[in-house]
Amino acid sequence: MIDLFKKYVENRIELVKFNFIGAIANVAAGMVSSFLLLIIGIFILLMFSISLAFWLSTFFESEIIGFAIMGLFYFVLLIVYTMFAKNSVELKIKDSIVESALSDEDEFNKTFDDE
Repeated sequence: MIDLFKKYVENRIELVKFNFIGAIANVAAGMVSSFLLLIIGIFILLMFSISLAFWLSTFFESEIIGFAIMGLFYFVLLIVYTMFAKNSVELKIKDSIVESALSDEDEFNKTFDDE
């Protein structure tokens, strides 16, 4: 009887380890995927920004002014983000990471509720 209990505890510990590894894998996969999307988005934004800066420079007949207008636009965007949206975005990111990690725990608990 004691041997069965020991084996049960060992199996339970192994299961918790595997679920923990699964949770870490889900979070890591989500972060890598998000990072790749971010990099692709940055390149797209960069190309459009350069194109728009050159297009604006045709109106002002100066490439410096065209690029300065784009720089000013992104500076204003940074100020607005910092003042109004930074805390909200950080909170959403934290919530999604915790939710991703805890989704495996819910599956783990359902497995043992069925027994």
